[in-house]
Amino acid sequence: MIRSEGMSLYQLLIPRESSYDVMSELGQIDSVMIIDHQQHLLSKPFINQVQRCDEILSKVEYLLNQLNQIGQTIEHVYDFKLMLQEFDRVLSLKQIQKHTFINQIEEYITGKYQQVQQQIDNLSRLKSKLQNTIEAKEAMINARRWLGIAYFHSKSSTALDFDEQMIKSYHQHGGMMPSQKFTHFVGVMDAKDYQIFQRTVFRITKGNFMVNQTLLSVSRSCFLLIFPTFSLQSETWRKIKKLCDVLKVDHISLPLTEEQWDQRYSDYDKEIVEIENMDKLTHQLLQSILKPLLEDGNAQPSLLFIRFYLVRERTLYENLNKVKMQQSIFLANLWVRTSEIQLLEDILQTIKLKNPHIPAPQIKKNAIVNQKPPTFFQTNQFNKLFQLITETYGIPDYKEINPSIFSIVTFPFLFGVMFGDIGHGAAILIFGIFLSMNKIFSPRSEQKKLREQRIQLGLQIKKQINSKDFNDEDLNNDFNLTQIIFDLRYMLLLCGAFSLYTGFIYNEYFGLSLNIFGSCLNQTDCTYPFGIDPQYEELNFRNSYKMKLAIIIGFCQMLLGILCSGFNYLYFKKWINLFIIFPARLIFFTLFIGYMVILIIIKWTTFYQDTSQAPSIITTLVDMWMHDGQVTIKTFESADLQYQLQKIIIITCILCLPFLLFAPIIADIISMLRRKKKDPKNLQEFEMVPQNMNSDSSNDDIISEQSQHSSYIDIIVEHLIETLEFALGCISNTASYLRLWALSLAHSELAKVLFDLTLKDPLANANLLASLIGMPVFLLSTIGILLCMDSMECFLHALRLHWVEFQNKFYKGNGYNFEVFSYRKEMQKYQEKMKT
Repeated sequence: MIRSEGMSLYQLLIPRESSYDVMSELGQIDSVMIIDHQQHLLSKPFINQVQRCDEILSKVEYLLNQLNQIGQTIEHVYDFKLMLQEFDRVLSLKQIQKHTFINQIEEYITGKYQQVQQQIDNLSRLKSKLQNTIEAKEAMINARRWLGIAYFHSKSSTALDFDEQMIKSYHQHGGMMPSQKFTHFVGVMDAKDYQIFQRTVFRITKGNFMVNQTLLSVSRSCFLLIFPTFSLQSETWRKIKKLCDVLKVDHISLPLTEEQWDQRYSDYDKEIVEIENMDKLTHQLLQSILKPLLEDGNAQPSLLFIRFYLVRERTLYENLNKVKMQQSIFLANLWVRTSEIQLLEDILQTIKLKNPHIPAPQIKKNAIVNQKPPTFFQTNQFNKLFQLITETYGIPDYKEINPSIFSIVTFPFLFGVMFGDIGHGAAILIFGIFLSMNKIFSPRSEQKKLREQRIQLGLQIKKQINSKDFNDEDLNNDFNLTQIIFDLRYMLLLCGAFSLYTGFIYNEYFGLSLNIFGSCLNQTDCTYPFGIDPQYEELNFRNSYKMKLAIIIGFCQMLLGILCSGFNYLYFKKWINLFIIFPARLIFFTLFIGYMVILIIIKWTTFYQDTSQAPSIITTLVDMWMHDGQVTIKTFESADLQYQLQKIIIITCILCLPFLLFAPIIADIISMLRRKKKDPKNLQEFEMVPQNMNSDSSNDDIISEQSQHSSYIDIIVEHLIETLEFALGCISNTASYLRLWALSLAHSELAKVLFDLTLKDPLANANLLASLIGMPVFLLSTIGILLCMDSMECFLHALRLHWVEFQNKFYKGNGYNFEVFSYRKEMQKYQEKMKT
């Protein structure tokens, strides 16, 4: 955990005939990472196979989506072991080769896809036809109401249609002369276009029109338009007809007599019933096609298995695209975890035994130049969140000290320093214990039960399943608030424990002091057993105490970071950094900031009759640097001793600066001159140097971290900035830790204010009613403001202190993860992608 696992580089020679079998086995062991030699190529040899898998996968997702729409429950919980066994069962049943099975899958899925799509299109047409029929019927009912009984008694009225006589005589209406001719038009259109239609008709007819409109649904409306015209070829009619075409108005022709109207109503009702029956039958046919797709039969596997198989095939061909092709040989360079080299060799030996008729793959160990090994850490449910926090800032370099091992303790501790309160810490601690102990609360619990039932009913697996085949990561992780809170359970537990601990030190319970051990104020030979005496409630005292405590904590954590940098230099054998830069940084930081910590401790342990005469630490430090070490107000018992010490500190710190600046400059210049003597082409290429298979040399010894500097100016400017950053950072980073003091003080004062505003007066006056009213307000404000909002604030500040102030002392974070070639992990990624 302190350093990443060891990695070894191997070169695998795969004959073309056995490439599929070899890659198929490598993807199951979750132990190798294939180096991509063709990442810059636009056209890769197996890109067509990858695209083919994607196309079939899109059809599978379409079918699964249709199953969801018809209300079919789909269990998306996968067991990798079960799927592999199902894969072997299907292949043995069909007696076909693995790489040709996709042809049958494609034919089967394409056929089902076309059948389902045909039924979906039929349903869409039936739905549209049903909607049009209902709208036509409603439009006729409204038109009959608008036209009135006079429409049927008019001898001159005839049916109006686009293809027949459109202009007819009407009785006197709206003050118009009896000799005037009118056209009426009934239609259905989108409700959002009605205002445009009305305004345009107004301009066309110059206001000589009458229209009635009503909504049929939220998005559709029908209307009756009456306007004067005298000829089918009139300009007015032509423009209105063109407007209806543009707005996609559905024209409804009207019958002439009441008998014809009644007959039309009857025809519409019959048509609606027929369409509904056809829709029902089509749905039944669609279900008969879709439901068998989830069943594992002898003829064809289920859709879930097919999806697993296609993701597996795509992953296989994507990794085949990474290897080099040399005639009939594939050349793959693999990163392998050193602890699993034997597993890799066993797998290759198994392939030889299974397929004696095809050429066997050959493997040999390689050394690598200009390529840094990947980083891999074993994590569990407890430490994976702390590792995630570290990797969010940057992936650790190979074999670099991992900051997350310290964050397990320091992160919740800094949170507790800012959030310290007995009541609030106990609440978070109890909540964390509840989440850690109560497995029923886990969103994974139900999925785990389903998975166990599937295994028990589907297969009788007697042999214990190892962690690679079956673990908690195989479960679906729904991105929801419940899941996030559950993943934080161990961090909440630790944060609550440290908050409770610092709460006892601060002696604060919901912002109030507790008198647990009595008080030692104004008593001789009395020492308060633990924490702060309850009588020390003055804000100035707590303010001074928490501020100085924040400085000491910051000094200790940053000193730990500098020490970690020394261990990194020692491990990577950077001797100049170890013997010059590291001591210079350690001495400079220890003297510069450590002296202030010593002054704080001396001031704490010294009794002052008059506290106003106590020396100011800030004044002492400023005078030391501004007046060449002179002591204005002594903190030590001897002013001469303090002066001599301050003089030594100033001189030593100034002497450290040239070492910090010039040592790395000289080292980088020497390194650059050595590189110039080599062939420049060798610096650009990715070289592979074959070694003996039985060689004991490790890749740890051949890591080359070469600088990218190309000129002396670049080197000087970079290290000048780094030196200034370190020197000034000693001050700024220490000042940044004062956020521990500020947030702790704000937390306690806010808790006290909430209590004073809600419960202080009612409890003091023994007012039961006011107490009953104030208690819920106090609890809600405490939970919402302090336990939720303030805890999030403390979390973010603790995060910043680790990322910036602590990790910048030793942590580069320029590595990259060990992206293992794994079917199981690719299936998990695909499922998460489909959820989004």
